Amino acid sequence: MSANKKGIKRLGVFLLACGMILFLTMACFAQGKRLTILHTNDTHSVMVPLHDGQVSWATATEKEDLWRKLNWFRSPGQGQGGSRAGLARMAYLIKKIKSQKPETLVLHGGDVFVGTFEFNKYLGYPELKIMENLYDAMELGNHEFDLGIETLAGILSGQLAGGAPVQLPLLCANIDLSGTALAGLVKTAVVKNVGGVKVGIFGLVTQDPQNYSDEVNSRFPYPYEAASPEQTLWYYAGQLAGQLKLVEGCDLVVCLSHLGKNLDYVLADNVPYIDVIVGGHSHDLIKMPVTRNGKIIVQAGAFGEYLGELNLKINNGKVELAGYRIHELDSKVPEDPATRNLVNQVREGVVSDPRFGPVYSQAVGLALRDITKGWPEGSPNRDVPMGNLVADAYIHGLKKAGLAPDCALTVLGYIGAEIRAGKIVGNDILRAVPYGYDPVSGLGFKVVVVYLPGQLLLGGLEYAAGTMDFTTDIAVQASGLTYCYDSSRPAAPLGQFPTRLDVMSVMVNGEPVAANPDKLYAVAMNEQVFNFFNAMTGGQLSEAKVDTGLFEYTLVRDYIRDLKKVSYASEGRIKDLKQ
Repeated sequence: MSANKKGIKRLGVFLLACGMILFLTMACFAQGKRLTILHTNDTHSVMVPLHDGQVSWATATEKEDLWRKLNWFRSPGQGQGGSRAGLARMAYLIKKIKSQKPETLVLHGGDVFVGTFEFNKYLGYPELKIMENLYDAMELGNHEFDLGIETLAGILSGQLAGGAPVQLPLLCANIDLSGTALAGLVKTAVVKNVGGVKVGIFGLVTQDPQNYSDEVNSRFPYPYEAASPEQTLWYYAGQLAGQLKLVEGCDLVVCLSHLGKNLDYVLADNVPYIDVIVGGHSHDLIKMPVTRNGKIIVQAGAFGEYLGELNLKINNGKVELAGYRIHELDSKVPEDPATRNLVNQVREGVVSDPRFGPVYSQAVGLALRDITKGWPEGSPNRDVPMGNLVADAYIHGLKKAGLAPDCALTVLGYIGAEIRAGKIVGNDILRAVPYGYDPVSGLGFKVVVVYLPGQLLLGGLEYAAGTMDFTTDIAVQASGLTYCYDSSRPAAPLGQFPTRLDVMSVMVNGEPVAANPDKLYAVAMNEQVFNFFNAMTGGQLSEAKVDTGLFEYTLVRDYIRDLKKVSYASEGRIKDLKQ
C-alpha cells in the first residue's frame, strides 16, 4: 500500500473517531444531566429506632402472664417484632445511594426538633451534628422555634452544648431574623453545584400563628393574603425563585417547604420559576410525585420512617421526572455502624438520667390495636383514637388528683404520633404528647383547668371548625364534650355568632351549653390551648386558670398504666355533617 493510501486510511479512521465522539457528545446532551434528590422531613428527633411490638401481644388473653411478656428487655433493633426508622438506618441508606449515584443532593424539609426523649435530653444538637455529614441543606420547621429564638441560636452555635457550631446549611426565607442571634446562622437560600447541575434552594416555613410564640409571630413580613398581591408570601417567593433562576443562572430551583401539602399546592399554582417543591409539616407520605402547574411536589411522611428518592433529568432548562421511589426504613435496612455508636451514646444518656430511666424498654401498658391519630375514611366522625385517649387521660388524672373538670379538650396539632399495637413504653407516650418543654423535669406541656363561660367555649369551637379548610392542627379532641359542625358552610369571623358550629348540638356531659351560655365550665386543657383561649379574650382568662402542676405526659402515662390494656377508636364525639 502506498504512503498516500495509508494516509487516506488514517484520515478516514480519525474522521470516523471524531464522528463517534461528536455523536456520543450530542447524545449525552440530548439525554441531559441527571440528578437525584434524597429527601426527608418531620423526623422529630427519632434517633433511636422505634420498636415494632405487634405480633402476639395484640391477642394476649387474661390467662397469659401479660406483664412477664411485656417486660422482657429489648435492645434497639432486636427482639420480637423488630424495629423501624432510626438515624443509623437513615445514614446507611443515604450513604449507600450516594455511593451508587454521586450526583445526589440530600435535603430535609424541617422539624428535626421535638418528639422523643432524645430531644428532651440533648435539645437536638447531637442529631444536627450527625446530619452535617449526611445532608446538603435543611429548612427550619416551626418546631425548631419551640424553645425560642435565643435558645435555637444557642443550640446551632454549639454554645449550649459546649461544642462546635452546626455546619449544616440551614434555610428560612420568610422569617425576618435580622437583629437576632440567628441572623448569621440561617440563610435565605443556598446554591449547590452537583454533577455540573447548578441548584438553587430556598426555604419557607408555615406561618400559622398557633405554631409560634408572639416573638416569632411578629417576624413574618409577608402574609398569605393581603390587599395587594405584591405584599404576599407568594409574590416574595416568586422574587426569590426568580433571583435564583434568572440572576444566579440555576438549572434547577428547589423550594424546601415546611408549609404543608395544601399550601404546597398554592405555592405551585402561584409562584413561577420553581421546579421542585420538597415538602414537610403535614406529615404526608406522597407515594408518587404530584405534578402541578409544572412543578414536582414530594413529601416523605414523618418520623424518619421513609426516605424519598427523586430522580430528575435536566436538559436545556427543562426539568423532567425520571423516576421516584419511597424507601421504607424497616428492620431489613441495616444500620450504619458509626452512626449507631453515636445514637447508642445518646440512648444511654437518656436512660441514665434519673428523670427518665428505662423509657425505651420498660412496659407501661399494652395496646390491643393501633391507636391512630386519623379519623375513619368516609365517616363523619372527627374524633380520633389518640385524641380520645389523651382527653380521657386528662379527666382520669385530674379526678385522681382531687379536681373535678367538667370536660377536657386538646387539638390534633398537639398530638404527635400514634401508638402502635403491642407493648407501650415511655418513649411511645412522649412521642404522642411531645410538645412544650420544662427544663427541670425534661417533660412537655402541663395541664390547666380553666373556667370558661359557655359562650366563649362555643366561640372557640366555631373558630376551630372554621380552620378545617386548610389545616387539621386545630381540630378539637374532647372528653365529656360532644358536638357537630358543618364544614361546607361559611365560617364566621372571630367573635360573631357561629355559622359552622351546630350550637344546639354542643353538650357537656349531656347538658346543652346553649341553654345557659353564661355558665362557667371547668375545662381541662394543656397550657398552649389555654394561651389560645386567653388570646381570644385579650388576656382576661388569667384569673380563671387553675395550675394543676401535672404534666400531660404523666397524665397519659399513668392512665395507660391504670388501664393496663388499651383499645381506643373513633366514637363520634365530634362530627362533621357536611353533605
